[in-house]
Amino acid sequence: MFRLRLLTMSCCVFVIFLGRASHADTKTAATDELRRPESLTVAVGDVVIRIDGPKMWTLSRIDYRKTIMAIEDSAYGSIFTIRDVGALGSAHFLDVPGKPGEVEKEDVTRLEFLLDDQPVTEITPQMNLAGESFRMDRRSQIRSIELDSRLSLEGGVLIEAVRVRSKTAVDLRIAAAAMYAWTPTATMYLFGDDEKLLSRGTFLPDDAKPTEGGDKAARWMAVYDPPSETGAVSYILQQPPGAGTWIQFTDAPGVYRKLRVLYFPEQIMPAGFDGTFQTATVFFKANEAEWEAQAQKAAGELQALAAKLKLD
Repeated sequence: MFRLRLLTMSCCVFVIFLGRASHADTKTAATDELRRPESLTVAVGDVVIRIDGPKMWTLSRIDYRKTIMAIEDSAYGSIFTIRDVGALGSAHFLDVPGKPGEVEKEDVTRLEFLLDDQPVTEITPQMNLAGESFRMDRRSQIRSIELDSRLSLEGGVLIEAVRVRSKTAVDLRIAAAAMYAWTPTATMYLFGDDEKLLSRGTFLPDDAKPTEGGDKAARWMAVYDPPSETGAVSYILQQPPGAGTWIQFTDAPGVYRKLRVLYFPEQIMPAGFDGTFQTATVFFKANEAEWEAQAQKAAGELQALAAKLKLD
């Protein structure tokens, strides 16, 4: 499975980082776009991730033991669908009215990479890194919304954390704290909370029309890909009270089985909102008869981690 000791170290760093994120960053080098790669691939153990510059330096692919678990042709990270405006964030841009060719997009003001706890200082357009641990710290703004994000890969565990702050009220259709575009060859899924398995299901066949599903009571979702005998479990480590956080998926046959951690559905994010979301994802190998047991074991270990760190 994964190494809980290393995971605990990573999450403790998250808490410190997000607690200090309210101060303005004065490092001019971090805002120099010449120091931002167009594409970055990172290998840590059995997991390989890609980070894409055109998608505002968010995830763009996940491989596990040389199997594609999450596809490139989709958006990851944080998205805000603002009522009467549209979707902004990650790979979502909006045309500026009256200004042909000009787009409104997320403004990334800080970007830093660490490999094995050491800053990555040599930046090239196309980068390939490998080590025992990787971390990306990122600061950005979408209108009045300020985001402090961290992505960490260590001990077989991929964690995304984002602290969201809004100076003004924002009328939202929906917001996403994390998204994972799982491979379309995945055929089965599970939902669970911290006490039990809530439901199981089968994704649509290739000739079906896209649909959506989810479980508002779930704390985690697992998917399974029979051709590669590979599975993934995504668990909500931390969520702010009152945000209406829940797990949803879009089942688009032949394209992806996309998981989203959503919040503030058809609600107004209040002025002064300050909340942190953390999602942990782990991967495993199992045959079809054993995959559900493996998924529930992984979810239980992540639940124990959240309890140990007193995250909610």
